[in-house]
Amino acid sequence: MARAPRLLAAVNCAETENLTSIRKAIGKEAGLSCCRAGAEGVWTKDTILLLDNKTVEPVCLVKTGAIGAVDGLLQNEANWLRDLRNQPLLVDHIPELIAHGAGDDFCFVAQSALSGEFDHRLGEPQFSFLRMLQDFSLELARYEDSRLYRTLHSRMRDLSGLLPAEWSSRLRIGMKRIEQSLAVAPIVLVAAHNDFTQWNIRIERNVTKVFDWEYADYQQLPLFDPLHFVLAPMALRSEPQAKLIRTMRETVGLCRQSLETDRCYEPETQALAYMINFCTLYLWADRGSRNSHPSLVSYARVIDSMLESDPE
Repeated sequence: MARAPRLLAAVNCAETENLTSIRKAIGKEAGLSCCRAGAEGVWTKDTILLLDNKTVEPVCLVKTGAIGAVDGLLQNEANWLRDLRNQPLLVDHIPELIAHGAGDDFCFVAQSALSGEFDHRLGEPQFSFLRMLQDFSLELARYEDSRLYRTLHSRMRDLSGLLPAEWSSRLRIGMKRIEQSLAVAPIVLVAAHNDFTQWNIRIERNVTKVFDWEYADYQQLPLFDPLHFVLAPMALRSEPQAKLIRTMRETVGLCRQSLETDRCYEPETQALAYMINFCTLYLWADRGSRNSHPSLVSYARVIDSMLESDPE
């Protein structure tokens, strides 16, 4: 049996024209296959694990979809895999891009399968990787000139008139708080994975291997990835607000020990910006129609608590 983890809830793939085209693009022997259908949503993707006929070892992992939005995500992932594999310190931590096919009707990214184990704790292996990722991408810039600022404002423009009043107010006040806090001088901005979770990471001999780079971007805040690693699973489980806030502050303390001091500036503002960034992405994806997702509800409560003292 293959040493790499099998896909959960996977079934044998039916041979289709699309799967045949993926095999051709990969250009390697890959006979057996299993796939897992993605959850229903605006960005639904399927995941396929292709295995060697003789050894039953993984040849590659393929993500595929059939709408324009998914094409954009997979194009972003392919670009990041190319860029990061060119960084000598990161090459052993990133899947190899094997093939990429673009198109609104059918798109895919094929990448090497990663071995290793899940680790549910945020510790030195994860921080070691984040330091390398942040070191190569670090820059000083004004928040108002950053990609993060432009992304948040673009999403808000697209969501204008589509959100319930409480969400519109929450996001407007939260973004104002962030801008006021970060407006004084240039700040440290870095590349972020933006979905840095236990289920997107493998640890093998203390080497952290990270996949699923669809949402990665430059000019993000340094605490985004460690906060997401810890808080995203809790929000999904609808953990109590007080526990989320306590864990958020404990994680900031851990970041102060493991990251350079200049990357831990205005930690409460970075935490607020992380949650605003996460929530606007979810809301923007389906134009605000699913604003009761457990993660959104969890983060909304924490955001409201953080904004209570804001005079607007």
